[in-house]
Amino acid sequence: MMRYRVLIVDDEYMIHLSLKKLIQDSALPFDVVAEAEDGSEALNAFEQHLPEIVITDIWMPEMDGLAFIESAKHLKPNTLFIILSGYNEFEYAQKAIRFGVSDFLLKPIVPEQLHHTLHAMYEKLVQSEQRFFEQSRWFIEMNELRDKLAEQLWTADEERAFQTINQMIALYRLHPSPELTMSQFASNVLHSAIRSLEMRDIVFSPAIQVMSRYDPCRTVEETMRGHTSEIVAELKNQRNLGSRLNILKAVQYMEEHFCSEQLTLQEVADSIGISAAYFSRSFRQEMNVSFIKYLIQLRLNKAQELLETTDDSTMDIAHQVGFSDYPHFSKSFKKAFGVTPSHYRKQLKLRRK
Repeated sequence: MMRYRVLIVDDEYMIHLSLKKLIQDSALPFDVVAEAEDGSEALNAFEQHLPEIVITDIWMPEMDGLAFIESAKHLKPNTLFIILSGYNEFEYAQKAIRFGVSDFLLKPIVPEQLHHTLHAMYEKLVQSEQRFFEQSRWFIEMNELRDKLAEQLWTADEERAFQTINQMIALYRLHPSPELTMSQFASNVLHSAIRSLEMRDIVFSPAIQVMSRYDPCRTVEETMRGHTSEIVAELKNQRNLGSRLNILKAVQYMEEHFCSEQLTLQEVADSIGISAAYFSRSFRQEMNVSFIKYLIQLRLNKAQELLETTDDSTMDIAHQVGFSDYPHFSKSFKKAFGVTPSHYRKQLKLRRK
């Protein structure tokens, strides 16, 4: 369970003692990481610890509570602030709401009220953490799909490109953006793919560039399929499709035989009936990567999939995807994904708990 840091700011010693005791007795995952007696000292402590919760008095020497909160918000905007105030400061405390204060408590502190407030803060923190996790995962998945779509369009794989677009639409519908309508999102998807393709020296016609018009009589999926076909058609017109088809056949052969440790460039070149030297040049030109790097990445992607969907040992998975040398597999996997296969699986288990 994640623990959350608390900073207490008050110039009364007994307030510090009672607050710490009540927080410790709350059974919530809160740790008092620092205490301060005035706003200036509090700001230094805040900058050092960056707490999730701050409980602070309003009236303090050198810097009052509101000035401290305003400065602290610039350092960590999502920190939750609880203000302590006396009865004669109640109106002043209410003004603190415009500074993003989450709650305020009257002195003397009533334990039940503090416990209620702490539980409310805990729920906010958990919800915020969950939203952040979901948004992070959404962006990661969406970016992966964007890259996948650009590659599928580049290889003129129209059907798979449309399947990827459908996945992106489904992901958007699962977590819709309040800033973008569905049609705007779909348009952004295509324009992002077009920009990626233009980085490979493809120059699209003006008609392709302005594909943001949507027919209200057609669904977004229907419109996107039509635009996808237009993009692929233009790509085919601008490129040597015959050479491209050979490489597509080679890629398909690699996907069917990657698990063989003996798979070589020569074998793949023979499968499509061209020389190894010509195939090597064509493959790099068309795929923007060497044959061996593509093969290794293909194997690693399959290994990643097996780590997520099976309970097979990492060593067994290495052999299943064509690696005869496990240390080489582990090193390559870490280089590609930032962690070893074993660590990757541990992270998956933690995320699924």
